[in-house]
Amino acid sequence: MFKVKLTLKKSEYNSYIKSIEPELTETFGRSKVYMETDSDNIYIIIKAPDTSSLRASISSITRVLSIVKKIMEVNVW
Repeated sequence: MFKVKLTLKKSEYNSYIKSIEPELTETFGRSKVYMETDSDNIYIIIKAPDTSSLRASISSITRVLSIVKKIMEVNVW
């Protein structure tokens, strides 16, 4: 079993995470993804049985975060 922990600053990413939280509670293929927080950070933890599924999950999550960040930075509403 492989495990990766992505650490994001709560002050920067809190609104982004709230918009994709339903995505984070689902299973990404063979990987399990969950989220933890403390006073300063948000942690996205990914557990996968092999490196291929781990890489795919990391790629999916970072892609979604990148898209959400770009959309929210446009701020046209």
